Amino acid sequence: MEATAVSVGKSVLGGALSYAQTAIAEEGALKLGVQRDQSFIRDELEMMQSFLLAADKEHDGHHHEVIRTWVKQVRDVAYDVEDCLQDYAARLKKPPWWSLPCTVHRERRRIGNEMKELRAKVEDVSQRNMRYHGVSAAAPQSSSVTAAELLQSTAAIDDIDEARRAAKQQEKVDLVKLITNDGQGGLRVIAVLETRSGPAGTVPVVRAAYQKLKGEFECHAWVRLMHSFDANQFIGSLVRQFKANSREGTGKTPQGTPSGVSVLNEMEAQDYNLLHDFTGYVTNKKYLVVLNGLSTIEEWDW
Repeated sequence: MEATAVSVGKSVLGGALSYAQTAIAEEGALKLGVQRDQSFIRDELEMMQSFLLAADKEHDGHHHEVIRTWVKQVRDVAYDVEDCLQDYAARLKKPPWWSLPCTVHRERRRIGNEMKELRAKVEDVSQRNMRYHGVSAAAPQSSSVTAAELLQSTAAIDDIDEARRAAKQQEKVDLVKLITNDGQGGLRVIAVLETRSGPAGTVPVVRAAYQKLKGEFECHAWVRLMHSFDANQFIGSLVRQFKANSREGTGKTPQGTPSGVSVLNEMEAQDYNLLHDFTGYVTNKKYLVVLNGLSTIEEWDW
């Protein structure tokens, strides 16, 4: 019975571990300054996988309830690890404005915090197994859960996992179609709600749609909202990206001059009018904007 239960988590763990061992995951961790945490998480996933493989060979039913609960927790954290690493990989294909020193510092600090949160979650799952595995091994064998019941429960979990994978793929397709729906004219706002915990969440889904569609718009921008909210900083970030991205697309950047530097020089001129420039973009051009981190009604109303 226990062997049936632990087999649920092996495929999920294997997928997350395989991605953690890829060259792009290693390169992303190195560039973003989180290689130590990434290495620790990869090693912990290997130990979890080894434990599940060892447990799969046992036929003692004394602690199958504890194992089944732990497998569920391992599965959840494996999903978080895979999503988080995919998010970091997407950042390797960064737009020109990302390389500005202030942006790099802010993103590295945020990514470092996310990786520490993910590392803590992996540690908690590992320590929880150490605490309770020995306790359950000393407990008397219980016949309250039959093999048929455990098989049924395992099949249900497999169905949920398969549905989640299918839904994740469908989300990407539906989001792209929703953005490009020509049947609706004018300004459109699409909200993508985070429905589960985890450091990465829906960001990889939105990032994939953004990377695929940004070329179809005259200007585009990806902005992470800062707290507390600063309207001038927000509009400035939008305009900087509008300018840099549109120049990259049309080849108007002076040869040998990074687009970000050229834009900053222009925006720091004494006669520059930020609001006038912003109004010109959003009034006369087709644009795509992603707001990441929208969390309050006040920000939404603004």
